[in-house]
Amino acid sequence: MSQRNNQSVERAFKILETIASNEGIGVSDIAREVELNKSTAFGLIKTLDNLGYIFKNEDTDKYQLTYKIRNLAEEGADGHEILSYAKPYLNKLSEKYGEIIHFVAASEEAVFYLEKIESTKAIRVYTGIGSSMPMYCTGVGKAILSTRSEEEVREYAKNVGLEKITGNTITDIEELIKDLKLTKKRGYGIDDGENQEELYCIGVPIKNKKGEGVYALSISMPKFRKDQYDFDELIADLLYAKEGIEKFY
Repeated sequence: MSQRNNQSVERAFKILETIASNEGIGVSDIAREVELNKSTAFGLIKTLDNLGYIFKNEDTDKYQLTYKIRNLAEEGADGHEILSYAKPYLNKLSEKYGEIIHFVAASEEAVFYLEKIESTKAIRVYTGIGSSMPMYCTGVGKAILSTRSEEEVREYAKNVGLEKITGNTITDIEELIKDLKLTKKRGYGIDDGENQEELYCIGVPIKNKKGEGVYALSISMPKFRKDQYDFDELIADLLYAKEGIEKFY
């Protein structure tokens, strides 16, 4: 059984489509094209204006789209394009170390897994493409948070709550701030059993031209295996991959 569309959402998208097909259009013309009375159309238009998706040109008294709506489409496309660009670097790390490689995208409060290359060795990690994880207790999340201001981090912590997931999870905001300052200084974040008890993860941020951490990549392994690798060499390889992927921008 098909479900009917939400009427308000459908009307809002019709208004956006109408504005997109015109260089500028007034309220009366929008109402006529989407077949709504003027007061109903005006209410939806004001909501879209308040949300930043359209704006009123004061010289012409007509509405146009803002870049915010275009940016949504571009960011979605970038997610696919940058992953294709990143894959050779991810594959190279996987081939050299045989451990789990993750590539994630950032939102305001979580990381979303876009790619996961499984380990060739014995390990179990509860992540999957399309799944999400908190930022404060993952290597990739800390890497991304380290690119944000202290004020933004405090606001983030206030919104999500620093819940204890394992015995190693950082739940004190001052301790997290200290950890993120170190992460920023050295260029990588460490999850030492903070999200999954026996797991060790190193993550590096992928920054856009504004210096914002928008993606991140990581290598994950059991704690008992981390001393098998030359740590400096592993970090150098992660940073090399990071710098290569950032050339996408």
